[in-house]
Amino acid sequence: MDKLNPGTEGQSFDGGCHCGAIRFRANGPLRQIVVCHCSDCLKLSGTSWGASAALTDHFSYLGAARPRWYRSSSWAERGFCVDCGAQMFYRHNDRKEISIAPGAFDNSEMLEVAGQIYRHAHPCWGPLTLANLPDLD
Repeated sequence: MDKLNPGTEGQSFDGGCHCGAIRFRANGPLRQIVVCHCSDCLKLSGTSWGASAALTDHFSYLGAARPRWYRSSSWAERGFCVDCGAQMFYRHNDRKEISIAPGAFDNSEMLEVAGQIYRHAHPCWGPLTLANLPDLD
């Protein structure tokens, strides 16, 4: 894994999908968030998609429900909840880690953003610089 989130080593982080059918636990260390602006991520989420990651042997499901996996490219697959449609996971064919959407964690305060990829592939309306945006809530 690339850049790690400080303080996540040896800790457990639980999470799940929007409807609660899928529950999981990721044991640290967790990778810092990478935000992706590729066309696949844009099509799947409607905007850019970010993910942290855990080693696959540090990841487990807490209940019987499992995501449905589909091959989204020749090098990776994505996992989502069949009940609520939450896009939570990404697995690269040749890596021993599972990427996890930050919002899928019950608490994501321990995560930091490392950077972004495919920034120049994003449409003209983004990517957005969060520091320059007003609060809309």
